[in-house]
Amino acid sequence: MQRGTQGLRIGSLAATLWIAVLGLGCSTARDGRSGGRGEVGELHLFGVPVAIDLDSRPGPDGIGVRIYFTAAGRAQGIEMNRGRLEVLMFEGALTDEALASATPRKVWSYSPTQLAPAIGTSALGTGYQLALNWGADRPRNGAVTVIARYLPPKGSPMVSASSSIAVGN
Repeated sequence: MQRGTQGLRIGSLAATLWIAVLGLGCSTARDGRSGGRGEVGELHLFGVPVAIDLDSRPGPDGIGVRIYFTAAGRAQGIEMNRGRLEVLMFEGALTDEALASATPRKVWSYSPTQLAPAIGTSALGTGYQLALNWGADRPRNGAVTVIARYLPPKGSPMVSASSSIAVGN
């Protein structure tokens, strides 16, 4: 019995440390600016791993993403109240180095008002779930790479980590 209790304590300690690490990881922007008082400090993008069908015709015609903004000292997502969000889609599964010089195939852009209908909450906090139709900009490759970019009213833009999505051409 004591051995099980010790395992429980170790598991609880590991979970507490993991939560602390997550909180620290969301505390500052990539350029070192603080995101205090509810201001955006980091941007996180999670992509659906495959392209999605958004209409009644056969075949994929878009991508699905969920985007979270976090503030300094907060691990939970917050609302974007100012600035502009852009979602950029690039041809192929690109490395971070290749993304630096790549031209987007498609860019979607949103103000806080335009994002409002996409807001939702999950275990990660407040976030935005977007179904993005690529329209005439259908990818020509079997995959795309997607990033989110936040353009604050003042200061440098913030960019999320990239996500590769299979298109299945």
